[in-house]
Amino acid sequence: MAMRITTKMMQSTSLRNLNINKSRQEKLTNQMSTGKKITRPSDDPVIAIRSLKLNSSLDKIDQYYEKNASDAESWLELTESALSVVNDILTNDIRKNIISAKSSYKTVEDREAVITHLRKAMEEIYSTGNSDSGGRSIFTGYRTDMPLTLTEPKTEYNRITEQFQNDTIEKMTFVYAGDIKTINEGNWNTVEDITKDEVSSYEIYRKRLAYGDLDLKKKTGPDGKPLDPIEYESNIDIGFMSDAKYNGEGVTISTTSVSAYVTIDTDEVPNEAVFTINGTEYAIPKGMSSDDPTLGITGLPQGVILSYDEDGTIRMENTSLEPKETATIGSKVTKNADGTKTVEYDKKFKTSFTIEPENIFASGSNEAYKSVVSTEDTDNGNKITFIAETGEILFGNKIAERFKQMPSDTELRVTYEKSEWKKNDIDPVHYFYTERAGKTASGKDKILVFNENFLDNPGKDGRQIIEYDVGNNQTLQVNTTADEAFSHALGRDVEEVIAMLDEYGSYQTSLEEVEKLIASEKYEGEDLSKLTRQKEALEKSMTFVLDKINKRCDELVKDCDGYFAKTQLAETDCGARLARLHMVQNRLEMQQTNFGELVSENEDADYTDLVIQLKSIEMTYQAALSAISYTMQTSLLDFIR
Repeated sequence: MAMRITTKMMQSTSLRNLNINKSRQEKLTNQMSTGKKITRPSDDPVIAIRSLKLNSSLDKIDQYYEKNASDAESWLELTESALSVVNDILTNDIRKNIISAKSSYKTVEDREAVITHLRKAMEEIYSTGNSDSGGRSIFTGYRTDMPLTLTEPKTEYNRITEQFQNDTIEKMTFVYAGDIKTINEGNWNTVEDITKDEVSSYEIYRKRLAYGDLDLKKKTGPDGKPLDPIEYESNIDIGFMSDAKYNGEGVTISTTSVSAYVTIDTDEVPNEAVFTINGTEYAIPKGMSSDDPTLGITGLPQGVILSYDEDGTIRMENTSLEPKETATIGSKVTKNADGTKTVEYDKKFKTSFTIEPENIFASGSNEAYKSVVSTEDTDNGNKITFIAETGEILFGNKIAERFKQMPSDTELRVTYEKSEWKKNDIDPVHYFYTERAGKTASGKDKILVFNENFLDNPGKDGRQIIEYDVGNNQTLQVNTTADEAFSHALGRDVEEVIAMLDEYGSYQTSLEEVEKLIASEKYEGEDLSKLTRQKEALEKSMTFVLDKINKRCDELVKDCDGYFAKTQLAETDCGARLARLHMVQNRLEMQQTNFGELVSENEDADYTDLVIQLKSIEMTYQAALSAISYTMQTSLLDFIR
């Protein structure tokens, strides 16, 4: 069958072929300009899919290498540098000056030099502890917005629970010399007379808390105003923790002399706690205690009081002991889906000791320290004393012996209150279970709770570890927590050295005053005899204090070595993590190069090939234009003619 080819058909075919040629030229030009083989998935689906996978892997590697690893490296390097500074200060400043304190006590200038150096060294340690990385505090765990120490003094209520082992109770030396270290020219004749034979040195037991200047609770009268003279009541709780013994649906708790098996009745309203002591049951309704006369409870062992608080706390107090003891354990009743109830008790219960009001002191006076000293005339072996100013709990020798006989891992707890804070005080929320006064968003009062998990699992789950992803399923710890490098005890040790030097200085100043008065030859008879007695007492006191300084500084040098070893271990651990990070970075760099090459090979166009193809297309295009222009000059009429 014959087919007629018209001029229009030739024009259309020619233009279509030109457009196809032009489209190919445009594609090659785009590849030249972008350097990529494809500009859209439809250009080549295989390349597109492979590109997505390779770029996804490369993006992860870029994130790990250029951001995560880089940030981790900065954090670790800053931490390592800070720990190195702390170690240097511990060795070359604090340890050195504690040793100097043993010999630099003779003149005011020597003492002031040691005190100044120690204070400056501690300020530098506190400043180092507040180091940050990009505005994030590096030693405070998850609380990167909070510095390690307070940068300004402030008033803020905190209720703090310290947890420690019973073997941290230590001995201290107390020099008793009455008030003779306050003697001066104006009061020498009114200061209580004391002979050198009455000057004494005692070793007493104590637990030095993390802070001084703690809150005291003043007793008030019927009018609500503090009593005059001022008396205090206990707002401090000290005791030891014991594993609760479960038996069936109940739990056993005990004081030193009395044990009770306790069950909770969840069927009655109000709920009851049933205490079984020596085979006899005593039912205590919720919110009541056995000493409530309306219950009519009799037959309890002497001095024992049972109670069941509204919050589910079970208490057994034994007032016949010295000091009084109270065993407490928490309980919680939950309702199950089937309507039954389940009782859960705390895993541990606490046996607390009562600190009597007469053993609560605002400052470290002679009376405070003598309150736990046993002599031929007084037996204070079972006394516990609290000194708010110094943050010390003192123990009589008998109760200290009780603590020593407990297993060495026995956990002791002390809960106290502190509202007044000085610059460079370490923030307790980084170390202890803390209840802090705060505000809600609407401005209402609220108690903020920190580190609640410390109470259940002290020392294990408390550390706030920050880890960075530095590879697929690979993490690296970047932070060193405050407890690994900074100790409250170090600052308290420095304070103690300063206090001992000040104490020696007070006796020395008083001795110089008395010697001047004697040398003036203005006094005779009984006055001269009193001055002579004071001089002898002061000389003996200084001997005792000097011995105290020497012995305590020897102990503190060992403690300082311990702080150094602890911080050095933290620095070594940080350095090891940094070395590991560098190995990871090297691997990531190689992976980044390899994947970059794969991406380039998959996506990047070959410029040499593109130039050849583009040149060929252009030549073809020009030839086509020439041929078409010639062909189009002849129309169908030319063929007819």
